[in-house]
Amino acid sequence: MGKNQREFKASEVLEWWRTGSPIIRVETATDVLPGGLSAAMSPMMVNWNASPRGHGPNDFYLVHNVNVASNPIEGTTLLATVRVPSAGVESVQFVMVLTKVGKRKTDAGHAQLRFVFKEASRPVVVDRDGKPVAHNAELGDLVLSWEAWRPPVTGFDPVAGLDPKTYALTLRCFNGAVRCLSDAILDRPWSCYPLKLPDVPHAADELLYVSLLLGDAVARQTIHSILDKRIEQGRNTPGDYRETEAEEWAELKALSEQQEIPENPIGDILGGKVSYHLLLRSCITMALTSIDWANTRIHRRANLGDPKRIRIAPESFPRFLDDLALSRRRSALVRIPAALHWLVKNQAVIPGKSFELLDEVGLLERKEGRIVRWDYENRVESPYGKPSEHLIY
Repeated sequence: MGKNQREFKASEVLEWWRTGSPIIRVETATDVLPGGLSAAMSPMMVNWNASPRGHGPNDFYLVHNVNVASNPIEGTTLLATVRVPSAGVESVQFVMVLTKVGKRKTDAGHAQLRFVFKEASRPVVVDRDGKPVAHNAELGDLVLSWEAWRPPVTGFDPVAGLDPKTYALTLRCFNGAVRCLSDAILDRPWSCYPLKLPDVPHAADELLYVSLLLGDAVARQTIHSILDKRIEQGRNTPGDYRETEAEEWAELKALSEQQEIPENPIGDILGGKVSYHLLLRSCITMALTSIDWANTRIHRRANLGDPKRIRIAPESFPRFLDDLALSRRRSALVRIPAALHWLVKNQAVIPGKSFELLDEVGLLERKEGRIVRWDYENRVESPYGKPSEHLIY
Protein backbone atom coordinates (compact mmCIF):
# COMPACT_ATOMS: atom_id res chain seq x y z
CA MET A 1 0.00 0.00 0.00
CA GLY A 2 1.31 3.44 -0.93
CA LYS A 3 2.42 6.17 1.42
CA ASN A 4 -0.36 7.76 3.51
CA GLN A 5 -3.02 5.51 1.96
CA ARG A 6 -5.88 4.33 4.16
CA GLU A 7 -7.42 0.94 3.42
CA PHE A 8 -11.02 0.35 4.39
CA LYS A 9 -11.50 -2.29 7.06
CA ALA A 10 -13.81 -5.26 6.63
CA SER A 11 -16.20 -3.79 9.20
CA GLU A 12 -16.44 -0.55 7.21
CA VAL A 13 -17.15 -2.38 3.95
CA LEU A 14 -19.72 -4.54 5.74
CA GLU A 15 -21.51 -1.45 7.01
CA TRP A 16 -21.60 -0.09 3.47
CA TRP A 17 -22.95 -3.37 2.07
CA ARG A 18 -25.68 -3.64 4.69
CA THR A 19 -26.93 -0.12 4.01
CA GLY A 20 -29.75 -0.07 1.50
CA SER A 21 -28.67 3.23 0.00
CA PRO A 22 -25.12 4.08 1.11
CA ILE A 23 -23.52 7.47 0.72
CA ILE A 24 -19.84 8.04 1.46
CA ARG A 25 -17.30 10.84 1.08
CA VAL A 26 -13.80 9.55 0.34
CA GLU A 27 -10.38 11.10 0.08
CA THR A 28 -9.59 10.79 -3.62
CA ALA A 29 -5.82 10.51 -3.25
CA THR A 30 -5.58 8.24 -0.21
CA ASP A 31 -8.61 5.99 0.35
CA VAL A 32 -8.25 2.48 -1.05
CA LEU A 33 -10.27 -0.72 -1.06
CA PRO A 34 -8.73 -4.05 -0.07
CA GLY A 35 -5.99 -4.82 -2.56
CA GLY A 36 -5.03 -1.17 -3.02
CA LEU A 37 -7.49 -0.04 -5.70
CA SER A 38 -8.79 3.52 -5.50
CA ALA A 39 -12.04 3.88 -3.55
CA ALA A 40 -12.92 6.97 -5.61
CA MET A 41 -12.85 4.80 -8.75
CA SER A 42 -15.27 2.25 -7.29
CA PRO A 43 -17.58 0.77 -9.93
CA MET A 44 -21.26 1.55 -9.93
CA MET A 45 -23.33 -1.37 -8.63
CA VAL A 46 -27.06 -2.01 -8.71
CA ASN A 47 -29.09 -3.21 -5.75
CA TRP A 48 -31.14 -5.59 -7.89
CA ASN A 49 -33.16 -6.89 -4.94
CA ALA A 50 -34.46 -3.38 -4.28
CA SER A 51 -34.93 -2.47 -7.96
CA PRO A 52 -38.39 -3.13 -9.46
CA ARG A 53 -37.24 -3.61 -13.05
CA GLY A 54 -39.43 -3.02 -16.05
CA HIS A 55 -40.55 -0.08 -18.13
CA GLY A 56 -43.45 1.09 -16.00
CA PRO A 57 -43.69 4.59 -14.49
CA ASN A 58 -42.71 3.32 -11.04
CA ASP A 59 -39.84 1.04 -12.07
CA PHE A 60 -36.26 2.00 -11.28
CA TYR A 61 -32.70 0.87 -10.58
CA LEU A 62 -31.10 1.63 -7.22
CA VAL A 63 -27.53 2.43 -8.28
CA HIS A 64 -24.70 2.68 -5.74
CA ASN A 65 -21.35 4.50 -6.02
CA VAL A 66 -22.53 7.32 -8.29
CA ASN A 67 -20.04 10.21 -8.25
CA VAL A 68 -22.39 13.10 -7.56
CA ALA A 69 -20.07 15.78 -6.16
CA SER A 70 -16.30 15.58 -6.55
CA ASN A 71 -14.11 18.45 -5.43
CA PRO A 72 -10.81 18.17 -7.31
CA ILE A 73 -9.26 21.08 -5.42
CA GLU A 74 -9.99 19.63 -1.98
CA GLY A 75 -9.40 16.08 -3.20
CA THR A 76 -12.70 14.52 -2.14
CA THR A 77 -15.27 12.39 -3.95
CA LEU A 78 -18.88 11.93 -2.85
CA LEU A 79 -20.22 8.52 -3.87
CA ALA A 80 -23.98 8.31 -3.40
CA THR A 81 -26.94 6.10 -4.20
CA VAL A 82 -29.22 7.24 -7.02
CA ARG A 83 -32.69 5.99 -7.88
CA VAL A 84 -32.65 5.84 -11.69
CA PRO A 85 -35.97 5.50 -13.58
CA SER A 86 -35.77 2.47 -15.85
CA ALA A 87 -38.08 4.09 -18.41
CA GLY A 88 -36.79 7.65 -18.27
CA VAL A 89 -34.04 7.94 -20.90
CA GLU A 90 -34.75 10.60 -23.50
CA SER A 91 -31.55 10.27 -25.54
CA VAL A 92 -28.06 8.76 -25.48
CA GLN A 93 -24.79 10.25 -26.69
CA PHE A 94 -21.48 8.61 -27.52
CA VAL A 95 -19.01 11.11 -26.04
CA MET A 96 -15.40 11.41 -27.12
CA VAL A 97 -13.18 13.16 -24.59
CA LEU A 98 -10.23 14.30 -26.67
CA THR A 99 -6.66 14.78 -25.50
CA LYS A 100 -4.79 17.93 -26.48
CA VAL A 101 -1.11 18.43 -27.23
CA GLY A 102 -0.55 22.09 -26.66
CA LYS A 103 -3.74 23.65 -28.00
CA ARG A 104 -4.31 21.07 -30.72
CA LYS A 105 -6.78 18.20 -30.43
CA THR A 106 -5.50 14.71 -31.14
CA ASP A 107 -7.14 11.38 -31.97
CA ALA A 108 -6.18 10.12 -28.51
CA GLY A 109 -8.63 10.29 -25.65
CA HIS A 110 -11.47 8.58 -23.87
CA ALA A 111 -14.96 7.31 -24.76
CA GLN A 112 -18.07 7.30 -22.57
CA LEU A 113 -21.87 7.16 -22.78
CA ARG A 114 -24.09 10.05 -21.68
CA PHE A 115 -27.71 9.26 -20.83
CA VAL A 116 -30.02 12.30 -20.86
CA PHE A 117 -33.30 11.83 -18.99
CA LYS A 118 -36.80 13.18 -19.55
CA GLU A 119 -37.63 16.12 -17.32
CA ALA A 120 -40.46 14.20 -15.65
CA SER A 121 -38.34 11.05 -15.07
CA ARG A 122 -34.99 12.12 -13.72
CA PRO A 123 -32.59 10.19 -11.46
CA VAL A 124 -32.85 11.18 -7.79
CA VAL A 125 -30.02 11.17 -5.22
CA VAL A 126 -31.23 9.47 -2.04
CA ASP A 127 -29.98 9.42 1.55
CA ARG A 128 -29.22 6.40 3.76
CA ASP A 129 -32.94 6.00 4.44
CA GLY A 130 -33.76 5.88 0.73
CA LYS A 131 -35.41 9.30 0.69
CA PRO A 132 -34.44 12.12 -1.73
CA VAL A 133 -31.69 14.31 -0.28
CA ALA A 134 -32.69 17.80 0.73
CA HIS A 135 -33.32 20.24 -2.15
CA ASN A 136 -32.03 19.73 -5.68
CA ALA A 137 -31.94 15.93 -5.55
CA GLU A 138 -32.64 15.41 -9.26
CA LEU A 139 -29.95 14.82 -11.90
CA GLY A 140 -30.52 15.64 -15.56
CA ASP A 141 -28.10 13.07 -16.92
CA LEU A 142 -25.67 10.28 -16.06
CA VAL A 143 -22.32 9.51 -17.67
CA LEU A 144 -21.11 5.90 -17.72
CA SER A 145 -17.37 5.57 -18.16
CA TRP A 146 -15.37 2.33 -18.46
CA GLU A 147 -11.89 2.82 -17.00
CA ALA A 148 -8.70 1.09 -15.91
CA TRP A 149 -9.16 0.68 -12.15
CA ARG A 150 -5.86 1.44 -10.41
CA PRO A 151 -4.45 2.76 -7.11
CA PRO A 152 -4.91 6.46 -6.24
CA VAL A 153 -2.65 9.05 -7.87
CA THR A 154 -1.51 6.51 -10.44
CA GLY A 155 -1.46 7.67 -14.04
CA PHE A 156 -2.68 5.48 -16.89
CA ASP A 157 0.06 3.85 -18.97
CA PRO A 158 -1.31 2.65 -22.34
CA VAL A 159 1.60 0.29 -22.90
CA ALA A 160 1.04 -1.30 -19.48
CA GLY A 161 -2.63 -1.50 -20.42
CA LEU A 162 -1.79 -4.06 -23.10
CA ASP A 163 -1.10 -6.53 -20.31
CA PRO A 164 -4.42 -7.65 -18.71
CA LYS A 165 -2.60 -8.25 -15.41
CA THR A 166 -1.93 -4.54 -14.91
CA TYR A 167 -5.35 -2.99 -14.30
CA ALA A 168 -8.78 -4.06 -13.12
CA LEU A 169 -11.80 -2.90 -15.12
CA THR A 170 -14.43 -0.58 -13.66
CA LEU A 171 -17.59 1.11 -14.92
CA ARG A 172 -17.85 4.45 -13.12
CA CYS A 173 -21.11 6.38 -13.00
CA PHE A 174 -21.12 10.18 -12.76
CA ASN A 175 -23.49 13.05 -12.51
CA GLY A 176 -22.65 14.35 -16.00
CA ALA A 177 -21.72 17.83 -14.83
CA VAL A 178 -19.22 16.37 -12.33
CA ARG A 179 -17.44 14.46 -15.09
CA CYS A 180 -17.52 17.52 -17.33
CA LEU A 181 -15.87 19.62 -14.63
CA SER A 182 -12.98 17.16 -14.31
CA ASP A 183 -12.42 17.23 -18.07
CA ALA A 184 -12.68 21.03 -18.13
CA ILE A 185 -9.92 21.30 -15.52
CA LEU A 186 -7.75 18.98 -17.62
CA ASP A 187 -8.65 20.99 -20.76
CA ARG A 188 -10.16 17.98 -22.51
CA PRO A 189 -12.98 18.92 -24.91
CA TRP A 190 -16.06 16.81 -25.53
CA SER A 191 -17.40 15.72 -28.91
CA CYS A 192 -20.94 14.34 -28.45
CA TYR A 193 -22.53 12.08 -31.06
CA PRO A 194 -26.28 11.44 -30.52
CA LEU A 195 -27.14 7.78 -31.10
CA LYS A 196 -29.83 6.71 -33.55
CA LEU A 197 -31.35 3.61 -31.98
CA PRO A 198 -34.23 1.66 -33.57
CA ASP A 199 -37.52 3.56 -33.43
CA VAL A 200 -39.20 1.17 -31.00
CA PRO A 201 -40.47 1.78 -27.46
CA HIS A 202 -37.82 1.89 -24.73
CA ALA A 203 -34.84 1.44 -27.04
CA ALA A 204 -32.72 3.95 -25.08
CA ASP A 205 -33.91 2.41 -21.82
CA GLU A 206 -32.67 -0.97 -23.02
CA LEU A 207 -29.19 0.48 -23.58
CA LEU A 208 -29.20 1.85 -20.03
CA TYR A 209 -30.18 -1.56 -18.65
CA VAL A 210 -27.51 -3.37 -20.66
CA SER A 211 -24.83 -0.88 -19.60
CA LEU A 212 -25.72 -1.12 -15.91
CA LEU A 213 -25.99 -4.91 -16.03
CA LEU A 214 -22.63 -5.37 -17.75
CA GLY A 215 -20.87 -2.95 -15.39
CA ASP A 216 -22.43 -4.53 -12.33
CA ALA A 217 -21.52 -8.06 -13.42
CA VAL A 218 -17.88 -7.08 -14.04
CA ALA A 219 -17.74 -5.31 -10.67
CA ARG A 220 -19.06 -8.31 -8.78
CA GLN A 221 -16.60 -10.71 -10.39
CA THR A 222 -13.69 -8.37 -9.64
CA ILE A 223 -14.81 -7.83 -6.03
CA HIS A 224 -15.30 -11.55 -5.43
CA SER A 225 -11.75 -12.13 -6.64
CA ILE A 226 -10.45 -9.46 -4.23
CA LEU A 227 -12.41 -10.96 -1.34
CA ASP A 228 -11.13 -14.48 -2.08
CA LYS A 229 -7.55 -13.20 -1.89
CA ARG A 230 -8.17 -11.29 1.33
CA ILE A 231 -9.92 -14.27 2.96
CA GLU A 232 -7.02 -16.55 2.05
CA GLN A 233 -4.56 -13.97 3.34
CA GLY A 234 -6.42 -13.77 6.66
CA ARG A 235 -6.38 -17.54 7.09
CA ASN A 236 -2.62 -17.64 6.70
CA THR A 237 -1.93 -14.84 9.18
CA PRO A 238 -1.88 -15.69 12.92
CA GLY A 239 -3.39 -13.41 15.54
CA ASP A 240 -6.85 -12.74 16.96
CA TYR A 241 -7.36 -9.49 15.05
CA ARG A 242 -6.53 -11.07 11.71
CA GLU A 243 -8.81 -14.02 12.46
CA THR A 244 -11.69 -11.62 13.16
CA GLU A 245 -10.95 -9.75 9.97
CA ALA A 246 -11.00 -13.01 7.98
CA GLU A 247 -14.42 -13.84 9.41
CA GLU A 248 -15.74 -10.41 8.43
CA TRP A 249 -14.38 -10.77 4.89
CA ALA A 250 -16.08 -14.17 4.61
CA GLU A 251 -19.34 -12.65 5.86
CA LEU A 252 -19.00 -9.87 3.32
CA LYS A 253 -18.53 -12.34 0.50
CA ALA A 254 -21.59 -14.30 1.64
CA LEU A 255 -23.66 -11.10 1.64
CA SER A 256 -22.49 -10.16 -1.84
CA GLU A 257 -23.42 -13.59 -3.19
CA GLN A 258 -26.94 -13.43 -1.79
CA GLN A 259 -27.96 -10.88 -4.38
CA GLU A 260 -28.62 -12.47 -7.76
CA ILE A 261 -28.25 -10.36 -10.87
CA PRO A 262 -30.96 -10.63 -13.58
CA GLU A 263 -28.54 -11.95 -16.19
CA ASN A 264 -24.82 -12.67 -16.23
CA PRO A 265 -23.28 -11.50 -19.50
CA ILE A 266 -19.68 -12.25 -18.54
CA GLY A 267 -19.46 -15.57 -20.35
CA ASP A 268 -21.37 -14.68 -23.51
CA ILE A 269 -20.15 -11.10 -23.95
CA LEU A 270 -16.65 -11.07 -22.45
CA GLY A 271 -15.69 -14.72 -22.56
CA GLY A 272 -15.29 -14.71 -18.79
CA LYS A 273 -12.51 -12.11 -18.84
CA VAL A 274 -13.01 -8.94 -16.83
CA SER A 275 -9.59 -7.28 -16.53
CA TYR A 276 -8.73 -4.11 -18.44
CA HIS A 277 -7.05 -4.47 -21.83
CA LEU A 278 -6.20 -1.49 -24.03
CA LEU A 279 -7.54 -3.15 -27.19
CA LEU A 280 -10.05 -5.77 -26.04
CA ARG A 281 -11.65 -4.27 -22.91
CA SER A 282 -11.08 -0.54 -22.91
CA CYS A 283 -13.28 2.54 -22.55
CA ILE A 284 -14.00 2.39 -26.28
CA THR A 285 -14.55 -1.32 -26.81
CA MET A 286 -16.70 -1.67 -23.68
CA ALA A 287 -18.92 1.28 -24.64
CA LEU A 288 -19.27 -0.14 -28.15
CA THR A 289 -19.96 -3.61 -26.71
CA SER A 290 -22.82 -2.20 -24.62
CA ILE A 291 -24.32 -0.48 -27.65
CA ASP A 292 -23.92 -3.55 -29.87
CA TRP A 293 -25.43 -5.91 -27.33
CA ALA A 294 -28.35 -3.56 -26.61
CA ASN A 295 -28.99 -2.98 -30.33
CA THR A 296 -29.19 -6.74 -30.93
CA ARG A 297 -31.61 -7.19 -28.02
CA ILE A 298 -33.77 -4.29 -29.24
CA HIS A 299 -33.98 -5.76 -32.76
CA ARG A 300 -34.89 -9.21 -31.49
CA ARG A 301 -37.50 -7.90 -29.05
CA ALA A 302 -39.17 -5.93 -31.85
CA ASN A 303 -38.87 -8.83 -34.34
CA LEU A 304 -36.67 -6.74 -36.63
CA GLY A 305 -34.16 -9.51 -37.26
CA ASP A 306 -30.52 -9.32 -36.24
CA PRO A 307 -28.82 -5.99 -37.01
CA LYS A 308 -25.44 -5.43 -38.57
CA ARG A 309 -22.88 -5.84 -35.80
CA ILE A 310 -20.35 -3.22 -34.76
CA ARG A 311 -16.73 -3.99 -35.61
CA ILE A 312 -15.58 -3.69 -32.02
CA ALA A 313 -12.13 -5.26 -31.93
CA PRO A 314 -9.96 -7.48 -34.12
CA GLU A 315 -10.03 -11.18 -33.40
CA SER A 316 -6.25 -11.52 -33.33
CA PHE A 317 -3.35 -9.24 -32.53
CA PRO A 318 0.08 -9.08 -34.12
CA ARG A 319 3.10 -10.31 -32.18
CA PHE A 320 4.59 -6.84 -31.79
CA LEU A 321 1.81 -5.86 -29.37
CA ASP A 322 2.78 -8.70 -27.05
CA ASP A 323 6.41 -7.61 -27.33
CA LEU A 324 5.41 -4.09 -26.32
CA ALA A 325 3.28 -5.21 -23.39
CA LEU A 326 6.07 -7.42 -22.05
CA SER A 327 8.65 -4.60 -22.38
CA ARG A 328 10.51 -6.13 -25.31
CA ARG A 329 10.81 -2.57 -26.61
CA ARG A 330 13.61 -3.12 -29.10
CA SER A 331 11.71 -5.92 -30.80
CA ALA A 332 8.59 -3.78 -30.94
CA LEU A 333 10.28 -0.63 -32.23
CA VAL A 334 11.59 -2.29 -35.39
CA ARG A 335 7.97 -3.08 -36.27
CA ILE A 336 6.64 0.46 -35.89
CA PRO A 337 5.68 0.85 -39.60
CA ALA A 338 3.62 -2.35 -39.43
CA ALA A 339 2.13 -1.18 -36.13
CA LEU A 340 0.96 2.11 -37.61
CA HIS A 341 -0.63 0.31 -40.56
CA TRP A 342 -2.39 -2.11 -38.20
CA LEU A 343 -3.76 0.74 -36.05
CA VAL A 344 -5.20 2.50 -39.10
CA LYS A 345 -6.98 -0.69 -40.15
CA ASN A 346 -8.38 -1.33 -36.66
CA GLN A 347 -10.06 1.91 -35.70
CA ALA A 348 -11.66 0.57 -32.53
CA VAL A 349 -8.38 1.28 -30.77
CA ILE A 350 -8.19 4.91 -31.99
CA PRO A 351 -10.50 7.08 -29.86
CA GLY A 352 -10.87 9.91 -32.35
CA LYS A 353 -11.98 7.49 -35.09
CA SER A 354 -14.17 5.09 -33.13
CA PHE A 355 -17.40 6.99 -33.87
CA GLU A 356 -17.07 5.85 -37.48
CA LEU A 357 -17.72 2.28 -36.35
CA LEU A 358 -21.14 3.38 -35.08
CA ASP A 359 -21.87 5.30 -38.26
CA GLU A 360 -21.13 2.39 -40.57
CA VAL A 361 -23.92 0.37 -38.94
CA GLY A 362 -26.38 3.28 -38.95
CA LEU A 363 -26.32 4.09 -35.23
CA LEU A 364 -25.44 7.79 -35.47
CA GLU A 365 -27.83 10.64 -36.18
CA ARG A 366 -27.36 12.39 -39.52
CA LYS A 367 -28.69 15.70 -40.78
CA GLU A 368 -28.50 16.66 -44.46
CA GLY A 369 -26.14 13.74 -44.99
CA ARG A 370 -23.69 14.75 -42.26
CA ILE A 371 -23.06 13.11 -38.91
CA VAL A 372 -24.56 15.15 -36.08
CA ARG A 373 -21.85 16.16 -33.61
CA TRP A 374 -21.79 18.72 -30.85
CA ASP A 375 -18.35 20.02 -29.89
CA TYR A 376 -17.66 21.64 -26.52
CA GLU A 377 -14.57 23.37 -25.22
CA ASN A 378 -15.63 22.66 -21.68
CA ARG A 379 -13.75 25.58 -20.14
CA VAL A 380 -15.80 27.98 -22.24
CA GLU A 381 -18.99 26.18 -23.25
CA SER A 382 -20.34 22.83 -22.06
CA PRO A 383 -23.54 20.78 -22.41
CA TYR A 384 -24.53 22.42 -19.12
CA GLY A 385 -24.00 26.00 -20.26
CA LYS A 386 -21.11 28.40 -19.78
CA PRO A 387 -19.18 27.78 -16.56
CA SER A 388 -19.06 31.53 -15.93
CA GLU A 389 -22.86 31.58 -15.71
CA HIS A 390 -22.78 29.18 -12.76
CA LEU A 391 -20.28 31.08 -10.63
CA ILE A 392 -20.63 33.83 -8.07
CA TYR A 393 -17.34 35.68 -7.62
